[in-house]
Amino acid sequence: MSAAAIFERDLEAEHLADRAARLLARAGSVLEAKGAAYAVRFARGRRPMLVIDEAAFRKLAARLLPRGDGGWRLSPQAPSPPPGRPGFIEGEKTVVEPGGRAVTHRANLGEAPLEWLLRRRHITPAEHAAGEKLSADAHASGVVGRLTMRWDPTPRSGGVSRLEPMERAHAARQRLGRAIEAVGPDGMPIITLICVTGASLQGAEIALGLKPRTGKAALKAALQRLAAHYGMA
Repeated sequence: MSAAAIFERDLEAEHLADRAARLLARAGSVLEAKGAAYAVRFARGRRPMLVIDEAAFRKLAARLLPRGDGGWRLSPQAPSPPPGRPGFIEGEKTVVEPGGRAVTHRANLGEAPLEWLLRRRHITPAEHAAGEKLSADAHASGVVGRLTMRWDPTPRSGGVSRLEPMERAHAARQRLGRAIEAVGPDGMPIITLICVTGASLQGAEIALGLKPRTGKAALKAALQRLAAHYGMA
């Protein structure tokens, strides 16, 4: 399986885990094993609101507490992901694509997680730039699709042939695969959460089961490898 395919599967698991967490935040909701999968129910005996697989359950596990009569509930110490797109401000950005062509895109003008970390000097400008490049390629490749909040620019439609977007998406997917391989499997989860899905540093620590204040070191190490791969270090 290619690095990009692994990344896409991991992102889908994150998405399902976040959907499950939102449902489990409702009073009385419970997560129960259902064969080889897991069902989120409003109450025992009710029809499932959502069924998730083992990969999504592992993403969610750090936010769960076991129930005395079986199953799991959402831990009160683990806030569920906010609905919608918090911090999203609709606007436009002009970015320079590979080859030097400037293109105007719809974009979020609010403060993205990487910008928040940069402003507080948790990461360097080179690390920030590397994370932004990875995020842009993830969205341009079509891997992210509609699964997550879009912090990065998304292309406008119209006036462009179908072949050109397909070629650009293929090139972005190739760049993404090489970048993921450079980061390595240990750095990919936190890079995915913060650079692509827009999770906060604290939210990423909770989702990955990391101790408080350890996520910054893990993120920096991954971003350093990414920056070196891009020649930005």
